Amino acid sequence: MEYSILKLGVDPELLNPHFDGYKLRLVETSAETSAVRVYPLLSSSVEPLKLPANTHLLFDEMYFRVHFNHLFAGPTENTMLYVDSAYRINMLKVEAGGNQGPQTMAIFEMPRPAADSEHHALVGYPCVFSLDQTTILAFDGHVTAYVLRQQRANNDNTGDISVDRWVAVAGFEIGPGATVAGPADNVDRRKLYSIAGATIVNHADRSEIRLHYCHRIDRQLKKPSAEEAAAKARQQPTYCIQAIKVDIPINSAITNMPGSRVSMLEPSVVHTLHSHAIPQYCEYTDDNRFVLGVRNGIVLDETQSADSETPFPPIPKGRLDPYYWMQTASDVTLCIQLPISIGAQQISCTLKRISLTLQFTEAPECQNKYSFNNTAFFSDIAAEESVWTLENGRLLTLYLEKARAGVRWPTVFSSDDGVLETMDPSEFAVIRDQMAKYTSDSLAAGGRMALHSAADAIDQDEEDLDQTDSSIEFSARSWCSGQAEAIGAAGSPDWLCCSFPEPACRREKSRKNTDAWVQLLRPVCLKFDVDGIVFGFGRAMDNAVEACHVGSFAALSYIQASKRERRFMYVDAEMTVAVLAETQRRIYIYRQTRHRHAAEAVQNIVDLGNGELLGLLKVGGYLAVLREHTLCLVDLDLC
Repeated sequence: MEYSILKLGVDPELLNPHFDGYKLRLVETSAETSAVRVYPLLSSSVEPLKLPANTHLLFDEMYFRVHFNHLFAGPTENTMLYVDSAYRINMLKVEAGGNQGPQTMAIFEMPRPAADSEHHALVGYPCVFSLDQTTILAFDGHVTAYVLRQQRANNDNTGDISVDRWVAVAGFEIGPGATVAGPADNVDRRKLYSIAGATIVNHADRSEIRLHYCHRIDRQLKKPSAEEAAAKARQQPTYCIQAIKVDIPINSAITNMPGSRVSMLEPSVVHTLHSHAIPQYCEYTDDNRFVLGVRNGIVLDETQSADSETPFPPIPKGRLDPYYWMQTASDVTLCIQLPISIGAQQISCTLKRISLTLQFTEAPECQNKYSFNNTAFFSDIAAEESVWTLENGRLLTLYLEKARAGVRWPTVFSSDDGVLETMDPSEFAVIRDQMAKYTSDSLAAGGRMALHSAADAIDQDEEDLDQTDSSIEFSARSWCSGQAEAIGAAGSPDWLCCSFPEPACRREKSRKNTDAWVQLLRPVCLKFDVDGIVFGFGRAMDNAVEACHVGSFAALSYIQASKRERRFMYVDAEMTVAVLAETQRRIYIYRQTRHRHAAEAVQNIVDLGNGELLGLLKVGGYLAVLREHTLCLVDLDLC
């Protein structure tokens, strides 16, 4: 199985090397002209379910619950949804000006999930997905999902949501899955699911709901021994990411009464993937593909055996780049796989502080493609501490010590040649281990690997090479099979956040764009040195899914690391603001710099007073903040 590289290339033109910091401004919250308005919820309160004290959750599962956003994008502009403690789905619409408060309408009440007395079933958080302007998918957090359809009053063009009637046309169940809580025996297993993403495909005679849901695989049916428990604790957890589809006939039965029986349909499994983490990102294109972002990537798909010795992921399609490379905070390692075997005497390599010159003698197969002539590096190197090696006459490796440790290189050379970090981390570790073993003494003894440097030895203080714990691997995959068409290069930037969810009407509009490159899916913000860089996923000229650097937030990576109580973090798709919300009280709003060379930008701090922040969404020109009994609207134009 082959795939191409989904390149996450950084455009230096979109970085701001002149940025010094943010100018602090406290947003007024008490005056009549305040940028913040608070409105009581017109339904029951929002009270997230609490877990029993003896619940055993892994880091990913706890992270998912702590950072769960209880405010969801609506089907049309300026609308949003939330589920209250009575399992009612409420739709709110924010009017221009926001002075009268949002319109509120309860559109559907889900039956409350019943606890399973045999397995002590524990429900998760309910969630809502606006699939298009007239279809909503609601999940009760347990096993049952409901498909709601809109019925509008005849000839109504006022935009008043109170005239809308949303009805349940079908329901279906997903599962099984389990998260262990308490002693790991069958009696104390509790079900806990999360939906990673959902979409809809409309046909002439039916609608097809597509979704991915995730649960942890735990086949332990009895309490393990102490040795078994210790061995299991050392293993990485395995999560099942299963794709299912459900066909909704046009003539499905309709009900809107609480507790009424909804026509239940049978979902079918399309494909199954496995990972060691819960997906951070799952979005769907309009041509039977989806993009998945998960820490450490997918480790197994349903076409492979769990006992297979074949490494995953498979090898990319033929490596066409002249070299491949990877970096740590202090160095860059560049490898060239030569087409023929040559001797070290045929190589002329000059490593200067600012440039590389590499020439080959009596080896035209190498000279034509792999030579460099005083080619400038992206940043300065410590030439006296840099080395090159030739192993088995075929693998030429350049070890470049950075002159400024901690500066991340988007490319090896100052002129972007499109070669990204594509080396597999395990391959990189082997090379680094080999280089650490060989010194000038081994060279004098006729070692198999020749080491060439201006220095007599290399620094033995190596950094930890395992950077995969925080690195998110993105992959574009086929909906029908789940197999990867493109996978992000190894060593891609670490995850920061996603953009705010957008209303379904805006997603539909973007997909109708016929430009050569069109952004199809929600952008993501990733770490790059101290900055946050925003990538959009779109369709290239050859119809392949590609990622494009579309904007940057100066110093955002540095700033977010200091927010220890951070619950929510988003950027907006227009890249005007980045927002961080703490668990209680405070919201930080960071403005985009005015231009590339701006030395400062504005940081707004909004103090909403005591109360837990449960949801965050950008709606029109407002930032909506959901709390247990109130909804706050922050006017971004006044921040």
